[in-house]
Amino acid sequence: MINKILNAVVALLFLAVVGMSVMGTAWVEEPLTFTDNDSSGIVTIGTEIFTTYVVAFEVLALVLLAALIGGIYLAKEDEEVTT
Repeated sequence: MINKILNAVVALLFLAVVGMSVMGTAWVEEPLTFTDNDSSGIVTIGTEIFTTYVVAFEVLALVLLAALIGGIYLAKEDEEVTT
């Protein structure tokens, strides 16, 4: 019973953090600045990700890692115990 309560608390805390992040983000669309050497804007996007949005990038990496570990755990077959 305590595990279910703890799981619910962790899930609610996670949802609260995600909700506060979404509500606290200034969703302003700024056009990309293109240079002569970079017509696709990938340099600008990379610079923004690793300077302005580095914390969000790291949090996303941790969430994806947790999803990968959870997927591996769920896909693993249970061993039969023979006594």
